Amino acid sequence: MLHGQDVLADFERASAREWLITDGLGGYAAGTESGAPARRSHALLAAASPYGQRTALVLRFEEQLAIGAVMHELSGAFFAGRPARPGAFASLESFTAAPCPCWRWRFDDLVLERSVQLIEGHPALIASWTLVEGADARLSVAPLMVARDPFGVLRENAEFRGAAQGIPGRVRLETLPGQPGVTLWHNGAFLPARSWAKGLAYPLDECDDERGERAPQAPAEDAFLPGWVQATLATPGESLHVVLSPEEGLFRALATEERLGTPPARTLHDCIAALERTARERRATWRRRSLAGADLTARQAAAAHGGAGAPNARRNEALIDEHDAVTTTLVDRLWDGFVRRHGRVSLVDPGPGGVERGADALRGAATLVTLRAFEPARAIARGYLEYLDEGLAPESFDPADGMPRYGDPEPSLWLVNLVDLIARRASPVATGGTDQFLRDTAWPALEGVLHHLRSGSRHGVRCDHDGLLWSGVESNARARAGTNALWYHALVAMAQLGKLLGRRENAAFYLAWAHELQRGYAERFWDEACGCLFDALAPDGPVRGVSPSQLWAVSLPPALLPQPLAQRLLATVDRELLGPSGLDAAPGDGTPRAEWLGAWMSATLRAHGREPQVIERVTSRLVRGALRPGAPRDARSALATAELLRVWLEDGEHAGRPGVTIAG
Repeated sequence: MLHGQDVLADFERASAREWLITDGLGGYAAGTESGAPARRSHALLAAASPYGQRTALVLRFEEQLAIGAVMHELSGAFFAGRPARPGAFASLESFTAAPCPCWRWRFDDLVLERSVQLIEGHPALIASWTLVEGADARLSVAPLMVARDPFGVLRENAEFRGAAQGIPGRVRLETLPGQPGVTLWHNGAFLPARSWAKGLAYPLDECDDERGERAPQAPAEDAFLPGWVQATLATPGESLHVVLSPEEGLFRALATEERLGTPPARTLHDCIAALERTARERRATWRRRSLAGADLTARQAAAAHGGAGAPNARRNEALIDEHDAVTTTLVDRLWDGFVRRHGRVSLVDPGPGGVERGADALRGAATLVTLRAFEPARAIARGYLEYLDEGLAPESFDPADGMPRYGDPEPSLWLVNLVDLIARRASPVATGGTDQFLRDTAWPALEGVLHHLRSGSRHGVRCDHDGLLWSGVESNARARAGTNALWYHALVAMAQLGKLLGRRENAAFYLAWAHELQRGYAERFWDEACGCLFDALAPDGPVRGVSPSQLWAVSLPPALLPQPLAQRLLATVDRELLGPSGLDAAPGDGTPRAEWLGAWMSATLRAHGREPQVIERVTSRLVRGALRPGAPRDARSALATAELLRVWLEDGEHAGRPGVTIAG
């Protein structure tokens, strides 16, 4: 994405367009195209603890560029009670978001670029200023530091320590008691200072926050300036580099990981070049393999759907390649959702508001199977299998200490679904022994899940005499329509897994149980008066309401509802919940969530058939609703990304489709 003066001519407009990059640990960097932070959560370095708790450490840089006798203030900012400072925004020639955020300024014959990137697998920021054209530019940069929750604010505090110790090329910056310090590596000269940038304001927070809620106006913030890094860029190609990380042994760890070359690079410039090269290669490999897997899935889907699209499965040309803007965009976004958490792999929403939720991670991991990315899918499944307790997979994990939290049975049901997908689609030879994973690890654990859910577990999770799955205690007990649709599909999945392992009696038992549930589902849950399902059954009777999770009764094959009822349910959902970019959680909720578009698209195609006009309706909703410029930020969530990618590949018609472009 390259933006020039069409966007960058207006400071306010550029400050409303946001970017975000991640480090694979739950940490992130986020900001605006103007470079001025416009939210409290905008920070160039927000590091995550081993369990996911984030701390914003570096907001931005103060930057001063001297060309001859003229001094240019590069960085922009917003202030409370006084006008914004655009900095050298008028000289900003372009902004590029990929592969990393990069700004280019032009001052007559001198051109300067600044780029920022994170080091995958480490809480570390690399910032580089490179002279592209011209000569003898004198540059001074200073990090503005905070050390707070991403949604908090800092006020001037005498306990903020600043520069504590240093040697040429490196200085340790201490923050507040109990908060992590930061080591700064550089290839310039460091001049310690101790000052505060005061009265910083965040205008986008006055509109909404990352959680989609109306945000109260935040008080103005102060940020600490610990010192300046200075350098003269004499000739084109010269760069000033700054690396900041709470990890003091960062470069030793990178050398041990063989990410700095062999033998390891000795200068900061060469180390950064090696890291950039490795990052490009890893992302390129992920994209290449994902596109190959996506193409295979699209061909298999075309063959399975039959009809006019069936010949697509036999085409010599790729159905999905790098020219498919939807697939490449979503594949790149999905990469940003991967996190490593204390020995586990998971999918978490990138950015400040991302919290690991078991149901979302496991539901999203199914798309990795769509991409034939079996190893990360299996790793996510294995991580949740290890935390099963009385048949329940974790709802979430405490970001402070990593302790699992239990309650809802849905994560367990999505776990069964994920294991079933891996087992049925993966080749044991090509993927490292799926059969062994299923036989020795997954099957015994999932049998335990089904036993506990049937006989009863904690938090009131149990089956009634009709085979419906309930959760909650006393008056709060509910048998939810969406949960029981998942319960039915988990039983079918266990029957399929039993067949794969040659356990015919087990398979027959689970299949009979599923058929019993299927026969009574519509009778128990269908609400004729409202044209949808009862949202739940309670001890004192059914609970009326329509919610997106009811779509699971249609979107997951085989459907639980006959086609006439499925079509009526879709009509009600369309009328009550469907918006331009997602589905509301309840009628009138007003905050449509893109994560439900995948289930809506699949349900629509199953209820109304794969006529060309139906396919066009759902795919255009995907592109124009969730991928258009200005779509809600939740459209970039890990779950929304995964669901949209899954339905695009498994339910779309790709051959002969005109090229789709996604601006912004």
